[in-house]
Amino acid sequence: MDANRGELPITTGDGTTTVTACFIKGVDKRATITKGWSNFFRQAHMNKGQAYAFTFKCTSKGPHMIVYSI
Repeated sequence: MDANRGELPITTGDGTTTVTACFIKGVDKRATITKGWSNFFRQAHMNKGQAYAFTFKCTSKGPHMIVYSI
């Protein structure tokens, strides 16, 4: 991620749910989602205790995160 803050589209693996979250990059170069994750979690019908895989894709529009239920 080149930007210190920005938008991060998050999509379910099957493409049924997409939310645009916000992130901020810290001095240690790790990013933190600051807004939007709880909306995605709810809309994607995710469950606490369920295993998920997270993948990141770099597109011409910037980073994109895809969440798969495993």
